[in-house]
Amino acid sequence: MEKKRVVTREFTLGAIVLIFMIFLALTTGFGSTSGLFSMMLDVSPTMIGAIAMALIIFTGNIDISAGTILGFVGFVAAILAKAGLPFYVFMPAGILTGMALASLNGWISVTFKVPSIVVTLAMNMVHIGFYVTFLPNAGWVLNLADSFTFLGQGRFFDLVPYIFVIALAVSFLFMWIVKYTKFGKSLYAVGGNRQAAIYAGIDPNATIMKVYLVEGLLLGIAGILKATTANRLMPSVFQGREMIFIAAAVVGGVNIMGGSGKVLGAVFGALLVYLLSIAMIYLGFQDYYQFALQGIIVLIAVFITVTDWRPLRKRIARAFGQGRLPEGGRA
Repeated sequence: MEKKRVVTREFTLGAIVLIFMIFLALTTGFGSTSGLFSMMLDVSPTMIGAIAMALIIFTGNIDISAGTILGFVGFVAAILAKAGLPFYVFMPAGILTGMALASLNGWISVTFKVPSIVVTLAMNMVHIGFYVTFLPNAGWVLNLADSFTFLGQGRFFDLVPYIFVIALAVSFLFMWIVKYTKFGKSLYAVGGNRQAAIYAGIDPNATIMKVYLVEGLLLGIAGILKATTANRLMPSVFQGREMIFIAAAVVGGVNIMGGSGKVLGAVFGALLVYLLSIAMIYLGFQDYYQFALQGIIVLIAVFITVTDWRPLRKRIARAFGQGRLPEGGRA
């Protein structure tokens, strides 16, 4: 008996991304060398940030402070680089900053049993206030040397950014981790059915703490990749990036309620959200229209995710004759 092939959401999303890229290449300057380079450069941190957010959402949690965490990561790395420290010092320092701040979110949520959306929304505001109050010049760091920007501005074959290769490597690594490791399976278990996860011997609180630590690692990497693309940095420019990460994740099929989704879908979601923004730029829309689009994307994706489509599928099946009884059959 021939095995029935199932077209996955990720395959469909990948096809949409490819068609969208071809369309933009044929109708705009997107297909030029500079256009492709800009696309790979800009989307790389978003890919990693979308994976980080997807891991958190798998467990039924969220992180509204992801964007401001990126700002701290970039500031720490930039200020150390400005002081003359080498990349093997300022890069790990920035990543550790991301891990510390994200872990703090997880610890507060687990220890005091506060919903993650409340904790991270509050921390988002704390971070913004900290930028203005305590960071010198509100965190502005100018005239960064090539020793800081070499990663973000370097490219292979005069086309492929270094950071895009890193983003692909991280994506493949976490596809494997989520699919084949105990840690990856525990994320779905905790987000899908917390009580069943406990019966299976999984500690939900420990899992949530671990996933926030891993999220911080990924946000640290994303922050470094984004910060090193320019020779100046201001932490507040990262504010709001979490909405892009959330949009990418849910568009990629990650259930906002937790328990399902794939890392590959989040990666394709990041590409699609970026391509939609680029299309709006070419069409002449202002930035605030792009923010509105991201919000609409999140709402549509959440609606699709939480809606029970089974009655509609049954009606469609009956309409096309799939629900009819065999000849001579009985009701």
